Amino acid sequence: MTIVQELIGDQSLAVWIVIGTIGFLLTWRGANIVESTTSKISDHLGVSQAVQGGLIVAAATSFPELAIIVISVLVLDDFGVGAGALIGTAVFNILVIPSAVTITSGDTTTTQGIVYRDAIFYTVAVLALFGVIALGVLGTAGQQRAQITPQMGVGLLVLYGVYVVLLVGGKSGTSAQRKTESTNVPKQVGLFAAGLVIVLVGVESMVSMTVQISDALNAPPFLISVTVLSAMSSFPDLLVGVKMGEAGDQRAAVANVFGTNTFNLVAALPIGIILAGGVSIGFLTSVPLLLFLFYTTLVVVVLAATDFELSTKEGYVLLAMYVGFLGWMTIEALSVTTLLTEETLRTIVE
Repeated sequence: MTIVQELIGDQSLAVWIVIGTIGFLLTWRGANIVESTTSKISDHLGVSQAVQGGLIVAAATSFPELAIIVISVLVLDDFGVGAGALIGTAVFNILVIPSAVTITSGDTTTTQGIVYRDAIFYTVAVLALFGVIALGVLGTAGQQRAQITPQMGVGLLVLYGVYVVLLVGGKSGTSAQRKTESTNVPKQVGLFAAGLVIVLVGVESMVSMTVQISDALNAPPFLISVTVLSAMSSFPDLLVGVKMGEAGDQRAAVANVFGTNTFNLVAALPIGIILAGGVSIGFLTSVPLLLFLFYTTLVVVVLAATDFELSTKEGYVLLAMYVGFLGWMTIEALSVTTLLTEETLRTIVE
């Protein structure tokens, strides 16, 4: 039970939807504050725009997802809620954000650095997560579940450390900015901390709504997280990407997508695993979702590498793929298809 549930007790579903909507607005506002303050502090320190987009802003805008995984583990004691949100966020980011950028700002050029470093490393991150889950099966008696240990989580964190080294090292010296002198750093740090608190309150409310919707619809919490919760938590990332695109920095918006997803899969998710002291994941549930994420990533990488450009038409294709993903999740919930069975969804974490 979340803190919000304990404070207000039993309420109607309509009330919980209102609470979740308020939480969404708080998360949106808090994430904007976090993103703005980190950008100003980074500019003050002379950090390059590439590193800001791919690393600093990516981590800052991913704080809602990190908060979700921490709250799901420490408060709900249900890793599946956070895992579902992170996987759903990864799908949302890789499909919807590049689509929105191209649709609102026109054809978007990419670079060799974005494709051959950021995109390829993100693909490696997806494969690494897949490999960890596969290795987790070897430690169990059956083939239905994967036991992920804290040590495996640490291994994924090390992979993120490698990404940070590659990103910072690859950009050092050639693209550094001049430091700005007008930024009030103590004030920005204070606003940054306030933004984090606002995000935590908002995420708590959204997670509470997710649990209540799951109970009301008798649907697996993981399924609600991978659709509703992930879309709500990813909205700040979407706005950041669109804002970057409209400001003429479309390449940074695309780099931010790969940086955000890399952070979510090999930083935020492992933190949840470590905090939980290890988790048991439904193998039959995770494999189809990760395969979808992997092949979706390949599509985006190929499109981005073709003439190093994402066209508006390709943006609509990516948006259609996300709509297809939501449709798939819906028919799974209705038991029309069984790639994700109700049993494995309900037992994604024991």
